[in-house]
Amino acid sequence: MRDKLIEITFAIEHENCWTSYVGNYMVRTVNFSVDSEKNYIRSIIIFDRTYKNLISRIKKSNSFLGYSTLKLDQNGRILFDFRKKFKNSVLDALYTHNGIVINGFKYNGKEFWRALVYESYINELVEDLKSKGTVHLIKNAEFNVEEEDLTPQELKIILTAYKTGYFDFPRRIKSDNVSKLVDISKSTFTYHLRSAEHKIIKRYLKEIEFYNLLKKLEENEGA
Repeated sequence: MRDKLIEITFAIEHENCWTSYVGNYMVRTVNFSVDSEKNYIRSIIIFDRTYKNLISRIKKSNSFLGYSTLKLDQNGRILFDFRKKFKNSVLDALYTHNGIVINGFKYNGKEFWRALVYESYINELVEDLKSKGTVHLIKNAEFNVEEEDLTPQELKIILTAYKTGYFDFPRRIKSDNVSKLVDISKSTFTYHLRSAEHKIIKRYLKEIEFYNLLKKLEENEGA
C-alpha cells in the first residue's frame, strides 16, 4: 500500500530551548540550515526591535553556540543569524522521522511547525516530540500538490504592470497601455493578469493561514 505524504501542523513548548523566552509576539524563521555532523542549526530569525531583550536570552540559553549577524532592517526589525545545537531539537526529531520542514515561527513560548511526513512515521514522530515537551497537533491532512506557478506570460505581464505603476494608487498607467508594452490585446492582458493575481493571492492566503494558527490553537485548548 502506498505510504501517504501527510502535511502536519503542530505546536510544541519545551524547556531548555531559547523559544521558551519568546513572549506575546511573533518570531519568524527566515531560513535555516543544518550540519548534523558538527551538531548545529544555523537559523536566521526576524522580529520587532521592541523585543530586543530576546537576544541576550538566546545567548544565555544552553543550546546557543554563536552568531554571525545581528542588525536592524529598514523597517526597524531585528535580523539575527545564529547557531544552536541540533541534537535533541525539534528539527532533529523531524529529520530522524524522514520529515521535511515547510516553514515555522515562534510565539508565546511555543514553536509552530508546518512539515511533510510520511504517514507511517507520524505516530513515532509525535511520541518523539512528546518526549521533548507538550505537543499540540493542529492539522493533519494528506498533502496535495497544486499547480500554482506563474506561466512565463503571466510573470512577464504582472512584472510589467507592477513596474509601470498599474497597481499604484492612483494608477500611473492604464491597462490598454500596459498591454501595448507586452504586445498583446487588452482582453488577453486582463485574462493573464487575473490568472496571475489569483495564483499569488491563493498562495499568500495559505501562508497567512499558517501564521494565523494562534486562534486555532486557543480553540483546541478550550475544547
